[in-house]
Amino acid sequence: MASRWIPRTPASQALFRRVVLTWLTTASGGAERSTFELARGLRELLGIEVVVIWWGNDGAPTPDPPGVRVRQVTDYDAYEQALVAELGEDSAGTVLIGAHRTAMVDIAAADFFGVPVISVLRGILVADQRLRTVDPRVRRLVPRLPGELHWDILSRADCWVGVSRAATRSIRELSSRPVNAVTIHNAVHLDLYRKPRKPPLPRRFSVVARTEPWKLIDRVIHAFARLPDELAAHAQLNIYGTGTALPDLRRLADGLYPGRDIRFPGHVPGHRWQAGTDVLVSACDIEGFGRSVLEAGGAGIPQIVPDRGGSTELVIPGISGLVYSADDPGGLAFALAEAARWPASRLDAMGSRARLNARSFSQTRCFLAYARLAREVRAWNRNPSPLSVPDRTA
Repeated sequence: MASRWIPRTPASQALFRRVVLTWLTTASGGAERSTFELARGLRELLGIEVVVIWWGNDGAPTPDPPGVRVRQVTDYDAYEQALVAELGEDSAGTVLIGAHRTAMVDIAAADFFGVPVISVLRGILVADQRLRTVDPRVRRLVPRLPGELHWDILSRADCWVGVSRAATRSIRELSSRPVNAVTIHNAVHLDLYRKPRKPPLPRRFSVVARTEPWKLIDRVIHAFARLPDELAAHAQLNIYGTGTALPDLRRLADGLYPGRDIRFPGHVPGHRWQAGTDVLVSACDIEGFGRSVLEAGGAGIPQIVPDRGGSTELVIPGISGLVYSADDPGGLAFALAEAARWPASRLDAMGSRARLNARSFSQTRCFLAYARLAREVRAWNRNPSPLSVPDRTA
């Protein structure tokens, strides 16, 4: 690392007393909310200092969780400066919890200061798809295939955390060097959500996601259009979200399927989409976690998800929702038709079980898992046990 980085305190196996969290945001979404919820949770749970270094590129206002100090930066130089200052402040008692986007910078800086680092993979590595990470040599986000990532640095993290078993499995399988990786499922504050009124008709299907190509929302539109006419006459599809693919999705719905009730409410604040949703639908098979899936469950809304990606871990097939084969071209259309035929009693029963299932992914369990892992990597000085954190911890 650069010679100007002079550690203020020698690293040691000292008392764990500080957490530095980092995140680089390119658009407001679930990962941003999860980062600040974790910061707030660790502060309340442990009663220690928690600092968030927030590299914001989307212009959105930075949240200000109670008791958490937030350092907002807007470029690489400011990020590096804030990171160095915070790691050097109390290197003997600090643990860095970073994310995959800034892992190259985080791991190198933490290694210099002797600070244990936990890197969180909030997505899924896919062999033929690029992941954006900050390259310190060019000082910006660079998209790279997993095989092109600098695993000589990334493997030096004390532990990687996958936000789902699918995420953890992907880094174990695609890293070119051995990595220590565990699973800590994300969680949401379910007390915020209330079960919406569910009229029997129309059956309101909703997609809640940023409208980006990789979310595969076009597949939902095509599948919805394949509903038999007698079902389509009493069904509605709502696309809640904005993004680069929104104009194409509108053209797809208006040009190819003008007779279907497909609406684009856009992004709505809070969780107002829940009041207009009977069944949540996802087609993305590389979703790292699927926060809206869990939010729907907490509100008593059944879900339809593919059998790949993190979302499938949040649904009990036939109990709290439906899981269809991502490899079956007609799988999603068949699942939509099945859910469109559910009587109100079946819909309510599925929703009740979805709520119970969502409660098993509590924030308390999630925060405790991170706290336990942070204590271990601090106390054991770069030698955590991968068996100490259960596979499902949230």
